[in-house]
Amino acid sequence: MKKLLSLLLLSTMFGQVNDKNFKEKVNGGMVVVVVTAEWQEQPFDKDIIKGVKGYQDCEIIYVKSEDASKVVKKLRFRNFPSLALFYDGSKKETWKADMDGELDIDSRDIKGAIDDVLAEDVF
Repeated sequence: MKKLLSLLLLSTMFGQVNDKNFKEKVNGGMVVVVVTAEWQEQPFDKDIIKGVKGYQDCEIIYVKSEDASKVVKKLRFRNFPSLALFYDGSKKETWKADMDGELDIDSRDIKGAIDDVLAEDVF
């Protein structure tokens, strides 16, 4: 029963974003996009984004690569999980997993990138 509830939660969380509605989801403020795949080498480590949601009003959305193949191709993601930072619909930064599915970042890196984007917006 627990496993079924987890799968339902994941399908709801991941099923919300696809090629058709991606632009709408990333347009309007700071958004970190977490892209995963069914066949990825490593599970996504949620500690990477711990404390990022709400930081400078940042939102986090999850995308399954299978649901947004055009977006994944445009972002040039080949290994998963990978992340992208968008501000008002414009891609500002990407963090791509290596061949083993490892992401060499933490929440400080993401927060630093958010601060950099917002500093650009001032000048």
